Order: sequence, then C-alpha cells, then structure tokens
Amino acid sequence: MDVEVTSLAPLRRALEGGEGVIAVHYACESFLTATDHPPGIASAAISDLKTGELIGFSRADCPPGASAQESEIYLLRRLFEVLRSRQDAHVLHWNMDRPEFGFDALVKRWNYLTADPVPFDVPRQRYDVDDLFGAVYGESYAPHGKLESMAQLNGLDMRSFRTGREEAEAYDSGNWAALGRSSAAKAGIIGTLLRRLLDGSAKTAVSAGQVSFAGGRLDAVQLILTLAERFLLVQRRLRKHPHGGGAGVPFNNEYDDQFLLRALLAQFFDDVRAEDYTPSYAGSNSRIDFVIPGYGLAIELKHASSSLTDAKVGEQLAVDRDRYQKHSDVRHLIVLVFDHDGHIEEPRGIEADLQRENSHPDLTVTVRIVDR
Repeated sequence: MDVEVTSLAPLRRALEGGEGVIAVHYACESFLTATDHPPGIASAAISDLKTGELIGFSRADCPPGASAQESEIYLLRRLFEVLRSRQDAHVLHWNMDRPEFGFDALVKRWNYLTADPVPFDVPRQRYDVDDLFGAVYGESYAPHGKLESMAQLNGLDMRSFRTGREEAEAYDSGNWAALGRSSAAKAGIIGTLLRRLLDGSAKTAVSAGQVSFAGGRLDAVQLILTLAERFLLVQRRLRKHPHGGGAGVPFNNEYDDQFLLRALLAQFFDDVRAEDYTPSYAGSNSRIDFVIPGYGLAIELKHASSSLTDAKVGEQLAVDRDRYQKHSDVRHLIVLVFDHDGHIEEPRGIEADLQRENSHPDLTVTVRIVDR
C-alpha cells in the first residue's frame, strides 16, 4: 500500500489538526560492550512537534549521590512517565524497532535493573522516519549513517550531534551531559526531517526538494533527469521547421544543448544561473554549467565521444566534484552525459559506480548517462 496512505497522510492530518506528535531518541551503551546484558541507557529526549518543547533525560540530571543503577532507573522512570502522559501521540523515531535498540529494549533494560512493574506501555502509533524516507525515495536515499547524512544534507544544527562511535566513547567515559545533548539534538532533527518530508522541502542524496508546478509538486532532481531523458525528442522537433520550408535549430555543439537546457529549466525554476569557466583537465574548452541556488543544485552537461568514454568521464567528474565542494551554493551535483551514439559500455553500472565514488555528506553526486 502507498506510504502516503498508510503513514504520511495520518501524520499530516495529525500535525494540521493539532494532535500530539513527538519524536523520541536515546543514547545507550555500545552493543559490542553489552554482551551479557541489555545495553545501559545514558540519556533520552522527546521533541514535541505540537508545542515545540524539547524534553531531555540524562544520568547527569539525577540526584547527587545516587548510584549508577539508581541514576539509570531515575532516568528511565522520568522518560516513561512523559511517554505515558502522551500515550495517544503519534511517536516518531529512527530505527527504534529492533530488539537491541528500541522501545522493547528500554523495557528489557528496566526489567534488568529492577523488579518493579514497567511504568509504561510501548506506543501504539509508531513511525520509523528512516523507513518513511526509504519508502518515498528508495533505500539509497542517503549515505550510510543516514541520520547524520540527512542532518548534513538539510543543513540542520549538529553542534551537539554525536556519532554512534562518539556516543560509545562518551558512555565509557561517563560523559552523560554530552550524551544528553546528543539525544536532544537527534530527537529535534528527527522531528524536523519529518516536517520537511511532509512539506516536500527535505533534501536527500537523490532529491534536492520539490518544485511547485501546475498546482502540484515535482521532485527537483527527478524533474531534471526526466528533462534529460526527453532531451533528444525535443531536439528532433526543433530541428524540423514546422512548415517544412525553412531551417530548424541545428544543435551543432554543446553550447546549443546548453541553450536548450536552460530554456527547459526556466519553465520550472525561477533562478537558473550560468557559470562559465575553463576546466582544469587537459584538452577541454570553456564550458557553461548551471547552478540553481534555491535548491543547492549544479548541473553539468558532457557529451560522450570516442575520446570521452568511461574512464575519462570519471576523471573529469573527480575534478568537477572537487571544484563544487568549494561552492557555497551547491550541495548536489547532477552530471548529464549525452551518449546517443553508445560510446559508453554498461551505462547503468558506470552511473552507479560514479555516484558511489564521488558522493559524500557535503556533496551528493547524481550521474545520468542518456543513451537513448
């Protein structure tokens, strides 16, 4: 069933209707360390999307003089109390649906620490925001370490964010305050990402946001890739005079193609800027590329030939990638390689290899070889 029907629509209605929507995250002991017991809990946080409140729970906040076990029980009791008070809320999380990390793991840890009844019921309306993004954009929507990658791609505040390894190190050193700040940062990021997913402004490794057009929304990256796929069809129409009596547009070189691409882009994007520069790879002429700053996008055109095949495209892309890393307006580079004569073998494999080798959290690279 469509993810919009099963998850996004209920969440959209909940936010618009003022229902409770909260994001939950916690930090714990490394699974590598906790080999014979449920991982210890260091901190947790709840971000309330309805009120804007951010509630943190950390061992650092426990009463002075409490033992490690008493501090952890105190933390969990406070967390469970707040969750119980919001038991009708829609609960957002990030991968908290596994036996070793999630709501069931919190219950297991409580039972390990104390024989008291668990003062909490696992939320009924749970949504894994990672799964929601995967359902909309595909499993490769962000590089590994997806929460961190998504925060970087979307320019979110990461000053207190700690990676899994950093959190494990902080746990071992007892730096509960740092772990509390990290949990709070992540809960806030999860809530923000869900909002952006719903309003179409989320950036992913395969998307730079949505374009409003004709009363609907179009994914910006997919829109550009679709224009490229249909580029040859437009050229064929323009090469022919409508009445057969005169010359059409010749499209003799790359500049003609760049001229047409900019005209096509102008239908959808208000600000398309041409950048004229001389590439630093041998034998290349000055070339015009396009930057769409409102979406953090750059677009490059290349034409495969007998002298520009698989390896050369990869070499040029590495140079272009390094240049755009220094461009403050660009977070996503789209490289369109027109290969209507079939100079590049295994184009789909080459696309995947080039994207994987050149993408990183600060700059996503999408390669499309147009070979038909």
